[in-house]
Amino acid sequence: SDHAIYRLSSGINAEYGKIKLVNSLVHSLTDYCSGLLAGLLSKDLDRLQKVQNSAVRFVFGQRQYRGTTALRRSLHFLPVRSRIEFKLCLLTYKSLNGLAPKYLTNLLHRRPLTSNRLDDDPTYLVKSIIKYVPNRGAFSVAAPAAWNKLPKNLRECPTLEMFKTYLKTFLFSKAYEC
Repeated sequence: SDHAIYRLSSGINAEYGKIKLVNSLVHSLTDYCSGLLAGLLSKDLDRLQKVQNSAVRFVFGQRQYRGTTALRRSLHFLPVRSRIEFKLCLLTYKSLNGLAPKYLTNLLHRRPLTSNRLDDDPTYLVKSIIKYVPNRGAFSVAAPAAWNKLPKNLRECPTLEMFKTYLKTFLFSKAYEC
């Protein structure tokens, strides 16, 4: 909660130290659980966003009801939904490029090329059919949905480092409409 972060930070005055505290307490947990968070309902994601907003206010020493979008943007923090999408797409990239465990790689399938489709693109993934609503967060469902929304040039990045850089830039621009 807000009060726990403020109590922990009583000896931390520097903005850098506060950012480190937020990254270790808030973002690390969000990133660690991003696979589980991918299928959350919007109301639950809104709750997580409120936690991040409180953390941003803490860094800047702002009051509770002040807006956080501009503050979050100045810290280069992606909103919670975008952080989840970043982790999901990163894991998808690793899976498609042999950098992830085989059990994840086996869950993803590229869409087969057909000569009669106008939108043939070998970088698209086949979306799994959802038979049960809580399965929408499953990697085999959420990963193709997130991956196929990325621009083709991003899906075709040759290196992991380039992909991470371009993906964060893309999601940041999308989140803050730069």
